[in-house]
Amino acid sequence: MIKVENVSMKFRMANDRISSLKEFMVKKIAGKLEYKEFIALKDVSFSIEKGDVVGVIGKNGAGKSTLLKIISGILSPSIGKLEVSGNIAPMLELGAGFDVDLTARENIFLNGAVLGYSKKYLSERYNDIVDFSELHNFMDTPIRNFSSGMIMRLAFSIATLVNPDILIVDEILSVGDTQFQKKSAKRMRELMSGGTTVLLVSHSIEQIRSMCNKVVWLDHGTVRMYGNAQEVCSEYMESSKQEYLLKEQKDQLVLDTNKSNEWKKQLYTPTHIEKVGDEYFIVDCWHQRVIYNNNLSDPIKGWKTLSDTLGNPHSISSDGNVFLVDDTNGNEIRVFVKNGDTFRQTQIIDRVGESPNRILYDAQSQMFFGISAMSQHVFVLSNNGEEVVIDKVIRLGYLQENSYIRSIRIIDGKLFFVSGPGKIIVADYLSSPFNKICEYKVPFELRGMNDIIKIGSYFYISVYQNGAGEVAPMLIRTKNLESLETSEFEELKEALDLKGVPYSFSFFDGRVFLTEIDTYSRIISFMIVNDNITDIKVHFDMGTPSESSLRKRKGE
Repeated sequence: MIKVENVSMKFRMANDRISSLKEFMVKKIAGKLEYKEFIALKDVSFSIEKGDVVGVIGKNGAGKSTLLKIISGILSPSIGKLEVSGNIAPMLELGAGFDVDLTARENIFLNGAVLGYSKKYLSERYNDIVDFSELHNFMDTPIRNFSSGMIMRLAFSIATLVNPDILIVDEILSVGDTQFQKKSAKRMRELMSGGTTVLLVSHSIEQIRSMCNKVVWLDHGTVRMYGNAQEVCSEYMESSKQEYLLKEQKDQLVLDTNKSNEWKKQLYTPTHIEKVGDEYFIVDCWHQRVIYNNNLSDPIKGWKTLSDTLGNPHSISSDGNVFLVDDTNGNEIRVFVKNGDTFRQTQIIDRVGESPNRILYDAQSQMFFGISAMSQHVFVLSNNGEEVVIDKVIRLGYLQENSYIRSIRIIDGKLFFVSGPGKIIVADYLSSPFNKICEYKVPFELRGMNDIIKIGSYFYISVYQNGAGEVAPMLIRTKNLESLETSEFEELKEALDLKGVPYSFSFFDGRVFLTEIDTYSRIISFMIVNDNITDIKVHFDMGTPSESSLRKRKGE
């Protein structure tokens, strides 16, 4: 798709300040023009395959924008060879080609023509451009009266109309206000998920980590490193950190940095652990991240990061091809795909209700089912092979308004809701709209339930709060849900020596896994043989949160 071979770019800069054409001609004729040579790029080589999303990182002056202009065809390299297959849409300077004396309406056609769109095509897409830019009331206003943010919004809306083979982006993903930035990032991901090859320059390493599968690191015009995005970004950050430390009293700052990053070695309220294929995933809720590893024995500091820009995630689910994580604070579902040894975010799905809190995949229906805890919306998603789409979002009348539904679970071919509150509700999830089959009332001390699972003859239920909303952790089991109302159940908290709030259950590797959250973070597992709990193991015992974890949760 793109092949860069031994490319160098040299510029000549005059040593003297020349203020007029006459002065230039006089000095040129007299042979007194003096130049110095500036090498922007030196012997740069790498290749990009179709569908790659490649970040370009480096400090100011490293040659990033020069490289993109060469690949875009704006500049020709001084030395070297460039091969590009496919049409290119460069987004290097939003607003280039606008005439400030023309209206926004007129500039859509002017700027679109600069980008190579026909008048017919622009007329057909005019309403889409205006709708996306959200500038409906200003289309007949000269853009000299626009703020810089309004101009960028209009330019971005025009530039992202097409679905090019290659998209080249230079520091433009901070367009407009926060809401529009979110929408523009979603538009970018739609282009990426459609198979477009993308080159992205950004000083935001977190943006590069979340959007790219490969990274080119430029350092003073040369390729310092090229490869896996997570590895290159980690090396870049480590290099930048070291340079900073050398500049600012290295020994003291190393100590401070280690303290501030201590949370990366820990878990803080792990709400879910799951295994997909050969990978284990932990949803580290109050550290706003999901991490993964190919074994459970490595310490947390050795695990890789799927994403650490999530808003209090609670669960992860996969059909083996796509991986869905709820962003509870953002009211969104994030979609990731595996790319070699790393993962790349491809979609953000919104409009699924308030505070999505649990997602599960059902192999029978080949659907994802989720619950939005705060608004009690049930959402159903499906993977059509190209993207994850919303099948339905529904508010069920039998889920009590203002209740906080923490979990759903498919048991014996039925969908179980907890808490309700004060109830376990069972529905036919294969019917529409989720016809209620029955419900089971629970006593005061179980009203704030977290999760339910059935193994062997028993239902196992974790509990966060009592009916007064007070934190009162419990873990119980019962063979008969009808007996819960009269408090006929077996308490397991002491038998498992629970230290935190028991939260969610998982079952893999022949074992039941249980996460503990809140004031004490831990993950344990056990086996159930003939309904007897045996072989209890503690996998991660993080204890009470550290100061570093508390600061991370607050966003400090």
